Amino acid sequence: MYKPIRLIVSSILVAFVATVTPQMAHSVEVVAQANTQSNDQLNQLLEQGRQLVDAGKIDEALLVYVQAAGLDPSDPKIYSGIAYLEALRGNYQSAAKFYRDALVLDPQNADFQYGLAYSLVKLEDYKGAADAYRKAISLKPDHLNAYLGLAVSLFRQGDYSSAVKTYEMVIASDPNNWQAYASMGMSLLRQENLPKAVETLRQAAVLAPNEAGVQIKLGVALLRSGDQAGAVAAFEQAAALSPRDGEIQFQIGEVLKVQNNLDGAISAYQRALAFNPNLVEADIAIGEIQLERKEYIGAIVSFRRVVDKAPQNPSAHYNLGMAIKGRGGRDSQAIAAFETALKLYEQQGDTEGVKKTQEALKGLKKSK
Repeated sequence: MYKPIRLIVSSILVAFVATVTPQMAHSVEVVAQANTQSNDQLNQLLEQGRQLVDAGKIDEALLVYVQAAGLDPSDPKIYSGIAYLEALRGNYQSAAKFYRDALVLDPQNADFQYGLAYSLVKLEDYKGAADAYRKAISLKPDHLNAYLGLAVSLFRQGDYSSAVKTYEMVIASDPNNWQAYASMGMSLLRQENLPKAVETLRQAAVLAPNEAGVQIKLGVALLRSGDQAGAVAAFEQAAALSPRDGEIQFQIGEVLKVQNNLDGAISAYQRALAFNPNLVEADIAIGEIQLERKEYIGAIVSFRRVVDKAPQNPSAHYNLGMAIKGRGGRDSQAIAAFETALKLYEQQGDTEGVKKTQEALKGLKKSK
């Protein structure tokens, strides 16, 4: 029979199921105005840097601001601007360094603490990020984005209870903040507080009816709660809002399969592959249904696609062997598939996989 519903490890679990990423600190405008009382050369450099940023020439702007820092090494805003530009370039280690340099010169600046925290989140230093967000909040208690960032950092550390409390503080200050509701719902889901998670995510959906990500979160929560019909409705709404997202179509297929609507499931999986041809999970799901239905030619095609995309997947080689065996007349190909599966199962220490593959090989070799 079929495996339980799979929540594929991709945007479903990362971008949608996880929490909203904190916003980047905005420092370029500040840098452009920095140290207006200093010499003309410095002011000219800052204006040149601003123009380069406006033109999207980040690398050139960075060089100009580094030159400006050389002229006035005591201006923290220039260092924070360099940090911001480094973050734009994806150089978060360097961004964190320059935010720390700015904080040495101006330790009471909440925006610098926030920028440091953002950079640390991107470096996956969630403990350090949480500390920096807390400092930003202590300096600027109404900094809602810092609260959101703190909640994200707590969530990623597995401290779901503290994350929920932090989101509740955001909602108390901003009752229409759908991101806080959506992310709090996922924290509650991780705590297995399913009724409250669904209630919270429904509120997020009311506040943000056009956000596909919210519908995905709600669908996951409903699925975990056993409400398959509700989950399908949420996933279908997400698909309507984001019609070319293959992973949403995949989740619809998974729920339809559990409901034994196999034709509908295959159609959803095929739509998923049309939008995302590299979605191996959809090929696997189609192949499993075809194998169960004894549609061996179709199953062979599906599992050959899987082994091409994921050659280290032992189950794909095993199922390919089963499909070839079921069709008949190609025992040598089936044996080759089983032998590859056996080798991979052994490498992965999967004793159940080794056992079933050895039995399949034994049966084939006996019949020869």
